[in-house]
Amino acid sequence: MTFYQAFISPTHTSNDNELDDIRYHLTKLLESEAPLMAISSYYQEVRRSNYAFGITDVQLLNANLDQAQLAKRLESWLITFEPRLSDVSVEMVERHEGCNAILFTIIARYASSKGKKTLIFDSKIALSDFSAQLSEEDYD
Repeated sequence: MTFYQAFISPTHTSNDNELDDIRYHLTKLLESEAPLMAISSYYQEVRRSNYAFGITDVQLLNANLDQAQLAKRLESWLITFEPRLSDVSVEMVERHEGCNAILFTIIARYASSKGKKTLIFDSKIALSDFSAQLSEEDYD
């Protein structure tokens, strides 16, 4: 998925709801693959730019990584590419047998027009086509 398809294409309708906007942005982040080029740590702004937007190595999701390590990677991507969120935490859900997906919960805080709110996204990345689904629950 390209940056144009994710954010400029006319299929994306603007929405005033902050929560829907955050959910849309996170979905696009989890469905996108970043370039496989290594970017030097000297170029910190480039590493946080649209050039590096997406999951660094999609095959990483398919590997049998330690759950804690994968959760930390997901947290890192969320913190880097969604600056509206703070206190981001990712909790992995155990895979069910026969389920070809990664299941996890995103817990974060964001500053809405009505004050600080806590949000929880029950999230799923299907490994067959790397599509992402996020369903949110809004807690104060």
